[in-house]
Amino acid sequence: MHLSIIIPTQNNEEKIISIIQSIDRILRAINVIYEIIFIDDNSTDLTQLTIHKMYSLYPVSLFIKKGTYGKIQSLIEGIGYTKYEYIAMINPTLEYYPEILKEMIEKLFTGYDVIVTESLIREAKSTNTLEIIVCKKEVLERISLAPKAWDFELEFLTNARNAGYRIANIQQVPKMRFGSKPQIQKPRELWKIILSSIYLKLLSSKIIPFNENDRKSKGNGFHYQGQEFIHYSNLKFFDSAFFRLTHAQVLVSIAIIEILFIGLVTNWHTTLVAFIASITFIYFCDLLFNLFLIYKSFTASPEIRVRDEEINYMRTWPTYTILCPLYMEGQIVKQFTSAISSLDYPKDKLQVLLLLEEDDRETIAEITSLQLPPYISVVIAPHSYPKTKPKALNYGLAFAKGDYTVVYDAEDIPDANQLKKVILAFEKADPTITCIQAKLNFYNPYQNLLTRIFTAEYSLWFDLILTGLQSINAVIPLGGTSNHFRTKSLQQLKGWDSFNVTEDCDLGLRLVKHGYRTAIVNSTTYEEANSKLGNWFSQRGRWIKGYMQTYLVHVRNPSQFIQQAAIYNFLAFQLVIGGKIFSLFINPLMWIITICYFLFRSTTGAFIESFFPAPIFYMGIVCLIFGNFLYMYYYMVGCAKRGYFPLIKYGFVVPFYWLFMSISGWYALYKIFTNPHYWAKTHHGLHLEKSDVKKTKEKVIPYPSHMPSQG
Repeated sequence: MHLSIIIPTQNNEEKIISIIQSIDRILRAINVIYEIIFIDDNSTDLTQLTIHKMYSLYPVSLFIKKGTYGKIQSLIEGIGYTKYEYIAMINPTLEYYPEILKEMIEKLFTGYDVIVTESLIREAKSTNTLEIIVCKKEVLERISLAPKAWDFELEFLTNARNAGYRIANIQQVPKMRFGSKPQIQKPRELWKIILSSIYLKLLSSKIIPFNENDRKSKGNGFHYQGQEFIHYSNLKFFDSAFFRLTHAQVLVSIAIIEILFIGLVTNWHTTLVAFIASITFIYFCDLLFNLFLIYKSFTASPEIRVRDEEINYMRTWPTYTILCPLYMEGQIVKQFTSAISSLDYPKDKLQVLLLLEEDDRETIAEITSLQLPPYISVVIAPHSYPKTKPKALNYGLAFAKGDYTVVYDAEDIPDANQLKKVILAFEKADPTITCIQAKLNFYNPYQNLLTRIFTAEYSLWFDLILTGLQSINAVIPLGGTSNHFRTKSLQQLKGWDSFNVTEDCDLGLRLVKHGYRTAIVNSTTYEEANSKLGNWFSQRGRWIKGYMQTYLVHVRNPSQFIQQAAIYNFLAFQLVIGGKIFSLFINPLMWIITICYFLFRSTTGAFIESFFPAPIFYMGIVCLIFGNFLYMYYYMVGCAKRGYFPLIKYGFVVPFYWLFMSISGWYALYKIFTNPHYWAKTHHGLHLEKSDVKKTKEKVIPYPSHMPSQG
């Protein structure tokens, strides 16, 4: 073992020789090669001269401290002079028995990273002090200590623990210092303890990145409050959903709450009138905006259309990488490999990566039992946190060799010629288009009432809303699957945000902010519509939580957003993302007000009307009568455009669907505070269960010709 020992000194001439001799005797006995680095804080006695005299006898060096911040500054400067992989920091007061250094070094080889001695002066009421610290040099390099007016020991141990290092504590009854009696704490020391406790809370929010060796062996990651996170991305934390709110956002939120509270206290009626007016105006703008998008989707034909006959003119095709993250998908994986095998694309130009998690034994066992073709490879990500789909995608992106990359989910069945259509769409598109989104829909729309309404919602979103957004070159929130990228551009964007549970929406926004655009292509990927309410509720809650994360991330710097993506994209973002989230929480309130107004008009009518001045009242009437009708009608139009004519009548029950969405929104709000990065698993393969198939086998929509039959 090689050990660098740092000893800060100031007027310790009487102790220098004995401490050097003690250290030499102990370390030679256990075959430790060492160096002793003294950092002297401008001693006025013979400390420096005494150390100089020891140069010829022991591996000793002396440096004069440059900083002015006490012992911690001496230690920080001393670390810069060390040359060995292990470091010991020793207090030169000799309040300890140096022989304990041997026990500490032996403890290092039992799996601990940091060893400390704790001097317990039992008769005194003073706090414990750390006399010796032995640790790996990398610990001190990672936690980036800085001189502060707090205990070095507190900062060091808190950061080391937060960085995930194992700490061992060896207690020792110290010697007395020059026969003196222990000192009782003074009020100043008690105040220092209080300040240190506050500082300890601040240290707990510190992110400690991996060192270079861990980054090479594990991937990009960090420690936070003792928990290890490996996210495989270079995305900056300011652009990530790891933290819910920045300090600035916290202050703005507090200010808004204070203004609202003061308004309610001083003039509650006027405050509520202004609040309801704001809500009504947002509803009215959203109504007009969606009407405009529906109109544009019909009149502009914005999606890129590729005819089947155009495919025949291509002679060579570029390499294509398919990323498919799988977690607890054992029963559906066979369907996916069959769907991929049905793709009309040269298999020698295809790289399919099944991204598995190390702890998912069921799916690994299922895939192992399959005879996979050579173009399908299995990539197993080591067990780590966060346990999210974007984390798996970032891990898989490092293995991508294709010129283009697409993400598919485990239950997906894409059009057989989708990859070829996308290549031709990229050739037709503007160079700024670096992502092409295929439309999504379901292969079990008629399974039950939930799948019928879910299908109507998807038909509206992908066939009307997204194409309408493309027609005005606005930001497009990507779907969770079937988004095709130029691989180099995707790598330039640093992949996905591993901590965002709706990573597709976030990536769509980052595309726009980097000067890229997204286009829709006339190709569909068929998925499984959620057929169980509990499963739907969990899935929808995760989506909404991810939308909240995305919104909070991208409003951290509004001026930068506008500068990068233009004002109209910022406004579209407020309506498409912010407005949808906002309406989930406000809808129940407005429904209650409306119901109370009509049911109890004789007693509450005049009171409710007092909150609606004439302009707001008329906007509210438009939103109530025409708005709700139009929103239901949009669902019907989406079904008609997709060709699901039997589903049109279910547009009348959509308001009940909205109620469940609001409930899931409140659940998502709770989860974003209690478990923000938890990926609520959506269970797939429900359409394969015998009970469901038996009930619906006469009603399930026929698969497109390229699809393998199910059940």
